[in-house]
Amino acid sequence: MGPSFVIERFEFLYKNEWRFRAFKGLVTFLTGPAGSGKSTGAESLLYALGLTKSTVMPEVRRCDVVRLVFRVAGTRWQASRSGRSSGGQVIFEDLSSSTEPDRSFPVQATKAGETSASDFILELFGIQPMRSGAVTLNLSHVYRVMTLGQATIATEYLGGLGKAERVLLFEVLLGLRDAELDRLENAASDADSRYNKAKRLLNQFTKLRETGVLADPEVVRAQHAAKMQAHQDTTRRWDEANGAYSVMAGEHGRLNAVYGVADKDRSRARRKADEAAALLRTAAEGQGRAQGHLNGLHAAAAKKGPEDCSRCRHVLPERNPGLCRQCGQAYAQESGHDERRQEALARAQAELDRATMIRAKREETARAAADVATGAESAAQAALNARDTYEKQTLAPQRTKVHELEKTAHGLSREIEQLAVRLEEAGYIAVQEREVQAREQEKKTVLRDRDAARTAREQRRKERLHRWSELFLARVREIDPSKNIATIDAEDFTTLVDGKAFEDSSVAGGPKTVTNIAVLLSLRDLAREEPTVTVPPFLLIDSPLSGFGAQGLDEQMSTRLLKALITAADDPSPDGFACQIITVTNDPLAQAHSGVREIRLSPEHRYFDHAPLIDGPPLSA
Repeated sequence: MGPSFVIERFEFLYKNEWRFRAFKGLVTFLTGPAGSGKSTGAESLLYALGLTKSTVMPEVRRCDVVRLVFRVAGTRWQASRSGRSSGGQVIFEDLSSSTEPDRSFPVQATKAGETSASDFILELFGIQPMRSGAVTLNLSHVYRVMTLGQATIATEYLGGLGKAERVLLFEVLLGLRDAELDRLENAASDADSRYNKAKRLLNQFTKLRETGVLADPEVVRAQHAAKMQAHQDTTRRWDEANGAYSVMAGEHGRLNAVYGVADKDRSRARRKADEAAALLRTAAEGQGRAQGHLNGLHAAAAKKGPEDCSRCRHVLPERNPGLCRQCGQAYAQESGHDERRQEALARAQAELDRATMIRAKREETARAAADVATGAESAAQAALNARDTYEKQTLAPQRTKVHELEKTAHGLSREIEQLAVRLEEAGYIAVQEREVQAREQEKKTVLRDRDAARTAREQRRKERLHRWSELFLARVREIDPSKNIATIDAEDFTTLVDGKAFEDSSVAGGPKTVTNIAVLLSLRDLAREEPTVTVPPFLLIDSPLSGFGAQGLDEQMSTRLLKALITAADDPSPDGFACQIITVTNDPLAQAHSGVREIRLSPEHRYFDHAPLIDGPPLSA
């Protein structure tokens, strides 16, 4: 059986006041006329745990916070949640430990792997949140075997729980679905899918072979071998050409270096020739000036007296006889004047001779520099021609050859890859036949293991459902002794009472109420016998007397039904599997029962509005 689950207190912040309702003992009756809030109070109890119901009665929505204090397997917990929103967070506090931190979980997980409040409660109950198809077990499903609501207790089986959800829920609670069998079921499904896929592909390729779309493997293999040989030959030639090209590139580099040196020599020789030519021009100008000076002296000597100034060449003024017209001084003796003129002529001639000699030397130097420059120019041009000729006639053709061989090799590589794909496709039938055989053997092995597990589970299922049916019949007859046959279907867990299914037992009323209650009571009876049955030992029923009258047989059955509920709650036992029952009825109990607590409600003492105030800090003691 699952761990014990007992509600101690329900606390709520209502109209800015903290109030509470206590549930002492294992059996509590909420009694009172319509409008006293008892159904609302019952509905709100488990809402604090994180149920995802979208509609909650207005009184709950007016609560800023709802809080449930409960025990699971002896550990006291407190769950807090906003009453105003159906979403948000649920905060769980371990009241049995002062060191454990609070835990907060969303009402609904929004991302993969996130734990919701529902997941946390199921973990406390020891229930695995398994999946079957599109259905994943959650707290709202388990809620259907913990509560019977007033609106559906006499009309719908287990509150209208759908077939897929019902089958998954009971298989998990009864221990008929386990992780190992789920793994085997999934493995069988995957193996079957892989086998079918392999078989389908084999059929497709067989049809392609028959229509000629796929080539003959031998033809493709021959083409592949020829291309491989051609690729090897081309690659070898490419490597050889690339090696020769590397040698040629080295020679081209040497020729380029030779041209570089010759070009530098040419530049240097041209610069020296230009310098020598400039010096020659300077020497020629000096020679010209010396020649002019000498010619001037000779011209002056040919005249009797100076007619114009020897410097500015202007006409000299007339002077007295015996005075020099240029300087105005008296003429020296004629012989002295000639001597000075001769000396001047001699000096001018010497200057001219010196300038002529300098010019001659510089002409020789300029001519030699020009010859050197011409030779350097020729050498540089020859080196350039040699480099360019080598590039054009030797290196460029080899480069083109290397590029063509590289292109051919790459083209052959692509063709080889395409042929490899075609060869794989052409030979795929043989490969796929082996794949189909492997997948078929895998499928047989997995199905054998799964079927063995299924057989064991089906046997366990039959035995468990047979015993549950016996306990179900006992509970039905405890309430209505006139019934002779009551069973629970082993496939979909529906009921059959005296040959009538649930929906056929009556339009609405007592028989359906009895069936719903008997199913849940007998499920807990089964859990007491089978430790692997993990139904929580807790029942919240509103209202068990729906569909019954207040006299005759209905009255007798009502009395037996209430007695069955009261006696179903065991006293606390060492294993902690006592079953707490909270029941909602309109009428007060006709008599007091040992261990039964009655909370009487009325329009003057409503569940929410008139609940006791919490003294001191709003924390549960």
